[in-house]
Amino acid sequence: MSDVSLKIIFASLFLAAGTAAFLTMMAVMGKPEKPAGAGNLRKAHKILGYAAIPLLVPLAYIGAGFVKEMGDGLSTRGVFHLVLAEALAAVLVLKILVVRFFRGFLKHAPALGMTIFALTLVIYFLTVGFVFLQRPGG
Repeated sequence: MSDVSLKIIFASLFLAAGTAAFLTMMAVMGKPEKPAGAGNLRKAHKILGYAAIPLLVPLAYIGAGFVKEMGDGLSTRGVFHLVLAEALAAVLVLKILVVRFFRGFLKHAPALGMTIFALTLVIYFLTVGFVFLQRPGG
């Protein structure tokens, strides 16, 4: 299986876990009234969030190999992908630090989560969308 195929699989799983985590917290925090089972939704958010992290590791590893191979010849799309991926990793680490250790900043966790979701969508469609458009008949 090619690196591109592996990245698409891991990226799709990462997006699915991230979307599910995002939607669980939107259901909890996005409405004035508390939904039934808010505690279960928060628990699901935590599980899905931590499940997404190991999916990011192979993406970073394969991506780092690609950047190393390309060197200075990285395309503009590749540079955008790299910079957005670095921003995603930084915001993800920041959110984990906030919710685990620096709880005084917990009020910022929803904004960090929305940023993580937005970056994930942009990176995914910037890359996977391009790959599918390049396929025959795409």
